[in-house]
Amino acid sequence: MATSNTAREADARLIAAFLRKDRSAANQLFDRYASRIYGLGFMLLRSKTDAEDLVQDTFLKVLRTGSAFDARRGSLDVWILMNARGLAIDLLRRRTLEMRKQSLANMRSERSDEPSPEWHAEHTDLLQRARIAMRQLPSGQRSALELVYLEQRSTKEAAELQGIPRGTVKSRIGAGIATLRRSFSEVDDAA
Repeated sequence: MATSNTAREADARLIAAFLRKDRSAANQLFDRYASRIYGLGFMLLRSKTDAEDLVQDTFLKVLRTGSAFDARRGSLDVWILMNARGLAIDLLRRRTLEMRKQSLANMRSERSDEPSPEWHAEHTDLLQRARIAMRQLPSGQRSALELVYLEQRSTKEAAELQGIPRGTVKSRIGAGIATLRRSFSEVDDAA
């Protein structure tokens, strides 16, 4: 307990020094977290450049919102990595929206307002692959993904509907997305 309190007090002092723009604190935070944030970013975003940007964006966010860190509520490690994860997920969501907008723009043929036969074939194939992949997920992951992505519920709402903690919903979503990614990349690699 004393070790935990000592570590949390040290974390609180470190973040306070960082917010005062103490170069030594900035170096300590960078040495402690940069590679972990990069690894998380590369795993989620699949791009070295995006992972590098995530490191920078995370430290900027920590500088802007560091006063919100409360060592009594949890460790600095978790707080910083959750900020990084949130930024990465925000980027993934923006990309998804951009891809949907682009897909909608591309699906219209020049001669008609109707989608092209190619679009129908691709769309049907993608839906079929998605259905198969979703069926293979454990029921907890599947229901969390369906509530949040298909029914567009917040993770808080999904947690309340399922009677489980919000963190569990988020973990199931993360695991489900990772499994779906692997499923789709295996199919793409086989093609």
